[in-house]
Amino acid sequence: MYIDLKKSLDCIQNCLPQKGVFIPKQLYRMYDLTLRLRSQLLAVIYDYEEYGAIEERKKQKIADIQSNGKNTGTVVTLIFDEPLPMLKEMTVAVEEHWVNMIHTAIKKAAAHPIPYFEKAFVWIEIVTPKGTNNTKVWDTSNRAINVIINNLKGIFFEDDNMEHMAFCVTGRWGEAGKTTVQISDFEASNFALSPDFSDSP
Repeated sequence: MYIDLKKSLDCIQNCLPQKGVFIPKQLYRMYDLTLRLRSQLLAVIYDYEEYGAIEERKKQKIADIQSNGKNTGTVVTLIFDEPLPMLKEMTVAVEEHWVNMIHTAIKKAAAHPIPYFEKAFVWIEIVTPKGTNNTKVWDTSNRAINVIINNLKGIFFEDDNMEHMAFCVTGRWGEAGKTTVQISDFEASNFALSPDFSDSP
């Protein structure tokens, strides 16, 4: 696959005003082009890692660099050094990147036997780099949560239905983007200890 990254960078560069200040139209265009650039970069990196020179293929891959996994025997924590993308950002290349990171983190956590839960509680925390007026851009309800849940299913719990799992998503500002996924037993979670709303009026 041949992708001209310089052409994409030039398109972003061309959005910059020759003088004066930005106008919103220029910023929105740069944002869309940046999303496309990320997908292109991931596609180029994947080709390089899979089909590059043998000595290069032996080196650490991006999924390994960007992910980690910890396991206490009762709680598994998966850590990713980037915020979970929004649904609109989930191109084929970005989704493949996240699937690779998730399974790489699980392999790292599997240095010790990983627990399997009759009913699991999955807590996803998304740390977003603090910016100016980007609350709507990083709305946690618009994140691609399913890419995480679907890749935990069958490993930590049987299915992603109410009998076998529950989850919550929290977000906060930080200096750098990060996503942390914690999988634990539902009955041992604070969520299970919350008031029973089943009889509420």
